[in-house]
Amino acid sequence: MEESVIDKIREDKSAATEKRREIAAWAAVGLVDFSLISLLQMGYVRKLPDLPGDVFDTVKVNTSKDAVIMGMPDGVISLGAYAATMFLAMAGTRFKKRSKLIDLALGGIVLGQALGAAQYLYKMAFVQKKMCVYCVTGAVINFVSIKPAYKLITGQSS
Repeated sequence: MEESVIDKIREDKSAATEKRREIAAWAAVGLVDFSLISLLQMGYVRKLPDLPGDVFDTVKVNTSKDAVIMGMPDGVISLGAYAATMFLAMAGTRFKKRSKLIDLALGGIVLGQALGAAQYLYKMAFVQKKMCVYCVTGAVINFVSIKPAYKLITGQSS
């Protein structure tokens, strides 16, 4: 019986595939996190639980003018970036002949998300003076994803 494409991907133990899996797993967590933010920004959810303290105000942060990029709520944009991250992580595993270019695109998305997160953390802390625990979680996801993306692009195995 011939091994399926999915079986081949699942059984791949290469260092590059392990890095892509790690990046995809973080992106999956980001999809859950930013689905909540997007539902808040769309008005389906009116409020999300916050951590105690005056500094946390998820509604204020996610309904501010800073939470809009090119006329679109940033939560939905982040969802698209996380979905693209997962797509490229899988494509890099599937299409090995073209994986370097795909891996560079994957690294570009990861870096772009991390830079956007750093900029937004700055705005939350110093402009809005309010924090969103879901946004901070997203920033951590983006920052943590840099290491496996860097190792993937540079060919480092561990």
